Amino acid sequence: MFPSIEWVPFEQLVFGSDVSARLLIQPVSLIVVVVGLMVITGVVSGYVALFAWRRRSTPGATGLIVFGLASGWWSAGYLLELLVADLTLKLVLANLQWAGVLVAPIAWFLFAFAYAGRDRFTASGSLLVLSFLPVVGFVAVWTNPAHHLMWSSVTVVPAIGRTITVLQTEWGPLYWVLLGYSYLLWLAGTVVILRTAFDMPTIYRLQAATLVLGALMPVLGNAATTLLELYGAAVDMTPAAFAFAGLACTVAVSRFELLEARPVPRWVARERVVETMTDAVIVTDTKWRVTDVNQAAARILGDTAAELKGNPVSDVIEAFSPDQRDTDHLTVRLGSGQRYFELRTSAFTDHHGRDIGHALVFRDVTDRRLNLQQLEVMNRVLRHNLRTEANLLEGYANLVLDDIDGGELDDARDHAQTLHDHASTLVNISQKARKLGATREGDDDIRLLPVAVQIRAAADTVRTEFPCGNIRLHELPAHDFVCAPTLEPIVRELVENGVQHNPAATPVVTVTASHETDELVIRVEDDGPGINASELAAIDAHGETQLRHASGLGLWLVKWGVDQLGGTVAFHPREEGGTEVVLRLPALREE
Repeated sequence: MFPSIEWVPFEQLVFGSDVSARLLIQPVSLIVVVVGLMVITGVVSGYVALFAWRRRSTPGATGLIVFGLASGWWSAGYLLELLVADLTLKLVLANLQWAGVLVAPIAWFLFAFAYAGRDRFTASGSLLVLSFLPVVGFVAVWTNPAHHLMWSSVTVVPAIGRTITVLQTEWGPLYWVLLGYSYLLWLAGTVVILRTAFDMPTIYRLQAATLVLGALMPVLGNAATTLLELYGAAVDMTPAAFAFAGLACTVAVSRFELLEARPVPRWVARERVVETMTDAVIVTDTKWRVTDVNQAAARILGDTAAELKGNPVSDVIEAFSPDQRDTDHLTVRLGSGQRYFELRTSAFTDHHGRDIGHALVFRDVTDRRLNLQQLEVMNRVLRHNLRTEANLLEGYANLVLDDIDGGELDDARDHAQTLHDHASTLVNISQKARKLGATREGDDDIRLLPVAVQIRAAADTVRTEFPCGNIRLHELPAHDFVCAPTLEPIVRELVENGVQHNPAATPVVTVTASHETDELVIRVEDDGPGINASELAAIDAHGETQLRHASGLGLWLVKWGVDQLGGTVAFHPREEGGTEVVLRLPALREE
């Protein structure tokens, strides 16, 4: 048999048998403390609200303004309630206080989340959701006689030497719901501030510690009051405790630069850096399905993040496969052109070292590759073409001198003509080398010219230089289709190449331009011997080697010019002889 134990209630153990009487029958000097703290609350809350108002454009200032006004309203209203003896007037004052009671936790939540950089939770939509239950509670306060959801009964009880009177309330179910909701808002704001400042510099940790300690006081005061009200009437210590919250805000403002300096949480910094970086970032799961992309990746791939998520990465980027991790030869289409990206992948692991996903980072190396191509080409021109032509010039010049000395003027004339031809070749190479820089020049304010006009101008220039050529223009687009002036030298180079390297007495070159969906398609066809396969191999491989290079600069200038226009170029041999060059460019119309 266990002995019968009579448990002493907690309130009797601490306060004695008559809890409510001992709580309310206190020295008159206590009223001085209570009233003094409430006055301090009003003054300090006003100062904090005024300070925040002057910096209302700063993140978190709005929440701090509302917090100061709500706490001041609550404290002032409760002070008047204590001094009024009439039950009806007390209830009116108590009901008015509920505006501050319900708004203060929301204001703290908004301030804390704005302070922590979680601005999405302070937007209008979030504010409406947060305010729904408090609005319901405020309406229930004023309509309580109809449903008694907030309280079932209320009486007036004298306190502290009968100098003041307090309300003794039997709370209803909705009150407890609102109380729990308010505590959740206080807790959420406190946690987010602590998490934000945990790994910040000392000044922000001091800010956070001061704010949290100050905000903790009203919560503790309210919790103590709620506990004491379970055993009878009690003075609400929450408004007085707001004095400590206001003082904490004042210290944070005056000593720790609150609202003057805002911490940047690590997650905000990293998210903003990744989202705004120029490199494309794609995040996948362990099955290589896309789970997230940054703005650069969405822009480069031409789809929204929502459309890309969930797709296998090999479907999003055709040139990529999970077995192909690190490469600098990955090509991704950008609009109607080609951009070249250097790919780097890294695996995400959990705390146990297990893979949970991958990050693919694509760095645009188009300009770098173009620079390398130009260096390779110019190196080849200097080493091979210029040296060869210079040697030929020297050789034929010596032959001319020998012929003149020997009196063989006919041979001298033939050798001089050959000398002239090779000199013209050198001049042609130098002119094309000067055009090299022009293909790289970018001007946002460049004037767009009609495509048809540029094609005709290119054809007329070649006709002047090569009267023997038969240059035909078919199906030119309407004059409202425009393009950058780079198009004219591209077409001129292709037409000139078709005439100059054709041994026929009357070389024929045909230029056709048409509009297909969102592209302009320009075809240049000739009936010559065709372009050497090694030259096309160099263009297709995006670079030259000692065994694979173009004979001159012409085709490279075409390739680089088309890249600058955001288009593509393709070379096709014709069955009847010759070459068909197809340019595909973005179709732009004059506004």
